[in-house]
Amino acid sequence: MQLLIDRLRPFIANGGLRGKQGVLVAPSEEGEPCCGPLVGSFRRSLSYLGMTYGGSVLARAYEKGEVADRPEELAKAAALGASLGMA
Repeated sequence: MQLLIDRLRPFIANGGLRGKQGVLVAPSEEGEPCCGPLVGSFRRSLSYLGMTYGGSVLARAYEKGEVADRPEELAKAAALGASLGMA
């Protein structure tokens, strides 16, 4: 999270991201139930930048490529993208 904040720090002063949406896509071995603190930090970071939270896909996965074997997670990502006009 700190790296994200460091990389986006120039946009805080100039407001270049104000009004934009951010989405969180993250794999976790435990899945969505354990990601509350991550989502909270992400939402606070977006708020600080003047952005809005568009949603998240918190896939249950551990190994590289594992999400590809979970069509329900891919469907969630596609639905989120479509709801935000990204499809």
